[in-house]
Amino acid sequence: MINFRDFTYFSMTYIFIEEDEDIVCEYEQTNASLKVAADGNSITFMLKNIDTNEDSEEYTTTLVKEADDEFYLKSSYFEDADEPYPLSVEVSDEEVSFTLASEDEVMYLYGFFA
Repeated sequence: MINFRDFTYFSMTYIFIEEDEDIVCEYEQTNASLKVAADGNSITFMLKNIDTNEDSEEYTTTLVKEADDEFYLKSSYFEDADEPYPLSVEVSDEEVSFTLASEDEVMYLYGFFA
């Protein structure tokens, strides 16, 4: 079981798969603190594109844990910010890797423990 209160930091790698060259975008958590819902079932944080200095490149991302241990991502990064996207999850001693994959893009969201 993943306890969202144990996380201290998030980063994201988004890969757009192209025929001739993949485009990789890197995001890191901003200085805003992590916010865990009172019920402990979700965590909210801001990510910033580290490849640019533009303030408009910040995104709010929320991970929601369902009762059946399924994980979903809602993010203003996507066109439909309220759409819950299902995530694959891999847990290690130091981090959790959440993955969202489609035919032409892959998102890796890493959550690091204290």
